[in-house]
Amino acid sequence: MATRPTMSQARLFALLIAELTPEVHRAFMASVTDLQSNVDWRALLDALERMDTPAAITALHIDPAAWATYSAVMTEVYAKAGASTIAQIQAQGIAGIGVRFRMTDPSAQEWIRENVASRVVGFSNEQTQIARTVIEAGYAQGQGPRNIAVDLVGRATGGTARDGGVLGLDAPRASRLQAVTQGMRTADGVRDLVIEHADGTVSVRYKVNTATAQRILKAHKAGTAVPDAERAISERQYRNALLKDRADTVAATETGNAVMSGRMEQWKQLVELQGLDPMAVKKTWQHRRGASIYHRPDHLAKSGKSVQGLFTPFVFPDGAQLQYPHDPKGGARHVIRCGCDCIYELDPTRGLT
Repeated sequence: MATRPTMSQARLFALLIAELTPEVHRAFMASVTDLQSNVDWRALLDALERMDTPAAITALHIDPAAWATYSAVMTEVYAKAGASTIAQIQAQGIAGIGVRFRMTDPSAQEWIRENVASRVVGFSNEQTQIARTVIEAGYAQGQGPRNIAVDLVGRATGGTARDGGVLGLDAPRASRLQAVTQGMRTADGVRDLVIEHADGTVSVRYKVNTATAQRILKAHKAGTAVPDAERAISERQYRNALLKDRADTVAATETGNAVMSGRMEQWKQLVELQGLDPMAVKKTWQHRRGASIYHRPDHLAKSGKSVQGLFTPFVFPDGAQLQYPHDPKGGARHVIRCGCDCIYELDPTRGLT
C-alpha cells in the first residue's frame, strides 16, 4: 500500500524553509560586513593614486573566507533538511531505527562542494570583477582616488563599519547603482537618468525610492546635479535597497536549494541503504500559490503532475530536466526564488532491488 501524502510532508518543508531563510539572509549580510570591514583603506587609496588596479584589488582583501559564516549556515540547512526528512519517513513507518542522514555520503559531500564551497568562490570572483569594473570606470571618468574608494566600499560610519559601495552586490545591481550614483553627480548625468514621455511627463529611468526620484527630478527641472548632501543620502538608500534585494534573492533561492536537495539526498540514501527499488518512489510536483512572487507558468502547469521513479526527472517545455523543485541543474530560469515543492510517496510492495 502506497504511503499517503500528508499535510505534514508539504507543511514541514514549507515551515523549514520559512525558518531557515532568515538565517541564510543574516549569514550573507554578515559576509558583506566582513568584506567592508577588512578593506585596507590606506593601501587602497595609495594604489588608486598610482592607478595600480591589481594593488587596489589586493587592498580590498576579497577572499572566499569572508563567506565562512554563510558556508557554515548553508551546510547546516542542508543537514537539517536531511534529518527532517528521515524523521518524517520514520514517522510513516518506512525506515527502521538507526537510519540517519549521512553527511559523509559521497553525493552529500559533492553537493556541499558544488553548492557551498564553489558558490563562495564564485561570490569572491564576482566581487573582484565588479571592483575592477568600478576602478577602471573611475579612472576613465577622471575621478579621484577617494571617490573611487567610496564607490567601492562606501563611507566610514565609525570604526571599521562602512555604509554604501558596491561590495556585496552582483554585477547587474552594481551596474545600476553606478549608473544612478554617477548620474546624480552632474547635470548631464541627471538628464540621462530621466525619461521624458510623449505626454510631457517625466520619470526616473531606474526603480529608486520616492525621495531619490524626487531629488533627481528636481535637479532635472533645475538643470543641475543633485546637491552633494542629498546625493549622499540617495546613494546610501539606493545601495541598501539593492543589497537587501540581493540578500533576499540569495536567501530564498539557496535555502530552497539546500532544503529540497537535502530531502532528495535522504531519499537516495534510504533507497540505497534498505535496498528499495527506486521505481517504487513517486514524486509529485506541487506549485505552492503565494509561496513566491515569481510565478512561472510552466511550474504552475506542472503542479499535480507525477513521475514514477526516484531518479526520474520532471521535464519542462524548454528541455530542462529537474529531479525536484529548486534542483540547481535547472539553472537560474527555474530556481531563482522558486516557491514550488515536491511530494514523495513510496510503495514498499513493489519489491526490492
